[in-house]
Amino acid sequence: MEHILIKVYGSISNASPELYQAALSFIEEQDEDAVELDGTFFTISFEGIYFMIDEFMDAIKPHLTKECSGRIDYIDVDEWSLTRFWIEGGLVTHNTANLNHVMDHSGH
Repeated sequence: MEHILIKVYGSISNASPELYQAALSFIEEQDEDAVELDGTFFTISFEGIYFMIDEFMDAIKPHLTKECSGRIDYIDVDEWSLTRFWIEGGLVTHNTANLNHVMDHSGH
């Protein structure tokens, strides 16, 4: 049984097939079923022991347009933290919070 240390969930509206292909190329060796594109709605749902989130974000950034919006959550169970990446207008910002205080930092 695999011990889950990392969880990555999120979605991006108005995503292009090129964004999907960049994400798929990055993740296909780990779990190609973790990313989907339904029309222009991109989703990621990954659970595993390791995920290079900074490199993943670098891979999709060139394909973000001003029309793209969404968020991607990176949950590190070992570090007990959540890093949320907000995508809006082609730009990416992020914030990291302890999971015990995540509601204070989640934008809700």
